[in-house]
Amino acid sequence: MSNKPSEKKNKPLREISVEGCELIGKGGNGAVYRLDDETILKVYSERKITPEKINESRKVTRDAFVHGVPTMIAFDMVRVGKDYGVVYENINARSLGAEIASAPEKTDEYAYMIVDLLKKLQSAEFEKGTLPDSRDRARNDVRMALEAGCYKPAEAERLYKLIDDIPYRNTFVHQDLHPGNMMLQNGEIVLIDIDDSGLGHPILELSSMYLVYVTAAKVQWKTTDIGITKQQYARLWDIIVREFFGTNNKSEIAEINRIIKGYSLIKMIRGVATSPSMPNFLRKPVIAIYKRPLMAALDSLHPIP
Repeated sequence: MSNKPSEKKNKPLREISVEGCELIGKGGNGAVYRLDDETILKVYSERKITPEKINESRKVTRDAFVHGVPTMIAFDMVRVGKDYGVVYENINARSLGAEIASAPEKTDEYAYMIVDLLKKLQSAEFEKGTLPDSRDRARNDVRMALEAGCYKPAEAERLYKLIDDIPYRNTFVHQDLHPGNMMLQNGEIVLIDIDDSGLGHPILELSSMYLVYVTAAKVQWKTTDIGITKQQYARLWDIIVREFFGTNNKSEIAEINRIIKGYSLIKMIRGVATSPSMPNFLRKPVIAIYKRPLMAALDSLHPIP
């Protein structure tokens, strides 16, 4: 057999500069730039990701594409200064986040497109084990917060049980489905940044989305980088919930949001507990703000739909 894969692995990475390139998206893992009309570049923070992790992400991207998930194909790993990056094929694609920010009159239209994408992801079935069980990430959120002193052992056990009780599904969960990770290509949404994707129940997707579209948007985090206003996020989320769950009943919508918020607090608490940018004197009181409603709601939470 040919040894080309090992030769490629040892080959020095191509170096790229983003000077003068258009910034079209930014998130917790890095930034996305347009290199030219046919390619975009995702630049990762060196301290957060390794070449091995990037190659694993490229494999996930290929597996997702084969199973019908609309995702861009990553075809080259590069160096950008001290950081690593991945080049994606990006013919005729535009950032959905930038589109929503620049065309607020189309907010509803884009919301319906996001709902259609969610439904498509929930119909893309994988063989068990092809991608990680998304519940493992939720369990890891509890473990990390427990190790940081946020929970008593008995509280952590209750949270593990809550997660264990989420039914397993072999459908795709992106885990970070915000507009900065979506591109518009020929009138359809395609995904980038699927590093942490897995398989699981839609509550795991929706609770992660809640942190961006509701929690973060209220304090205008995630708005300055992309340019989407908190009013637009509120409208996007309202349509997503109503259309995904097929209801306009206000009491039903309120209950749906209560449940999704409950699950989202698990990830929120882990984020506060491990964030290097959170001042230590604020960490405990902020965690207490989120922990109180989580533990109060714990026995009434259940996976939906």
